[in-house]
Amino acid sequence: MNPSTAMEYGAAGGRDVIFAEKSPFSRGQVFLQGQRNRLNVHGILLALFAPWLLFLFIYAVLSFRIHYGQPEICFLLVALAFLLGVAVPGILATKQVKKKFTDSLYVPSWNLYLVITCFLAFFVGALSGQYNYSRFMQPYYDYLNLAVYTDLDTNQFVGQQLMDAGRINFRAGTSLDLIHSMGFRNTEMYCVVPIATKDSPFVAASHDFWAVGKNCCSGTTADFHCAGFSDPQSTGALRLINNRDRPFYRLAVQQAEATYKITATHPLFFEWVRNADTEMESFAKTGFMNFVMWICGYFLFQGTITTVAALSFSKLVHQ
Repeated sequence: MNPSTAMEYGAAGGRDVIFAEKSPFSRGQVFLQGQRNRLNVHGILLALFAPWLLFLFIYAVLSFRIHYGQPEICFLLVALAFLLGVAVPGILATKQVKKKFTDSLYVPSWNLYLVITCFLAFFVGALSGQYNYSRFMQPYYDYLNLAVYTDLDTNQFVGQQLMDAGRINFRAGTSLDLIHSMGFRNTEMYCVVPIATKDSPFVAASHDFWAVGKNCCSGTTADFHCAGFSDPQSTGALRLINNRDRPFYRLAVQQAEATYKITATHPLFFEWVRNADTEMESFAKTGFMNFVMWICGYFLFQGTITTVAALSFSKLVHQ
C-alpha cells in the first residue's frame, strides 16, 4: 500500500469506505459511507422522479389522440416504456439481490425500491389512462369525427339522411314527445322517446330521432324521465356511440311503433342535452382535468413513499 492510499485508508476508517467511494455504482446506493454516513441524494431523486415520469408518460400516451388515431404506435410506446422503465430496473434489482448473498462488500441500493415503484407506476398509469380515454377522450374524438347539424327540423329529415350525425342542435320548439315514450327491459330498462319539432310546416314521414336513457322509465306507461327531459332549454342531442346498447333501444322503438301506431324506418339514438357543442367540449375538459389531477396526485404519492423509504434507510445508516 503506498503512502497516499494508507492516509486515505486511515483517515476514513476502513476498507469498506474505500469501496463505497471508489465504486462506479455509488450513485445507485441507498447511502454513501464516510466519516459521516449520509443518504445518497442522487438515488433519492431517481427514486422520486423515475416512477412519476413513467406514470405521466403512460397516462398521457393512453389518454390522448395518439391512442385514437395511431393505436399501434401507442401500444408500441407503452411496450417500450415497460421495457425501459420496468424490465431494466428489474434486471438491475435481481443482480443486486444476488450480490447481497455473494459479496461481502455489499452496499444496499435503490434498485429494488425502484423496480417496485416503477411497476406500480406503470400499472396504475395504464389503468387510469385507459379509463380516462374510454370514458372521456374517445367519445370526444368520436364526436369530432362525426358531422354536426344546426337548426334541424325533425319533420324535414329522416334518419337515413343523417347517418353521419354526431351532434345536432335542433330548431327552437323541438322537445321530447313524452306521451309516446317506451321502455324495453333486458336486465336493465332501455328507455326511448321521440324528438319532435312542433309547429313545423313539414309533415314527419317517419319518427327517426329518439332520445334514450337507461333505467329512467317504467316500461309500462309513458313516463320517460331521463336526463334533460324537464329542461325547456334543451334542444341539443349527442349521438349514442355505445354499440352494445343500440339493439335494445331498437327493440324499445319497435314496441313504441306497435303500441302507438307510428313509424320509425331508420331510428337514430341520441342523448338529450341543452347544447350539443358544449356537452361535447365537456368530455375534453374533464379528460384534461383528470390528467392534471392524476399527475399531481401521483407526484404527491411518490414523494410520500420515497420520503418514508429514505427515512427508513437513514435509520439503517445510523444502526
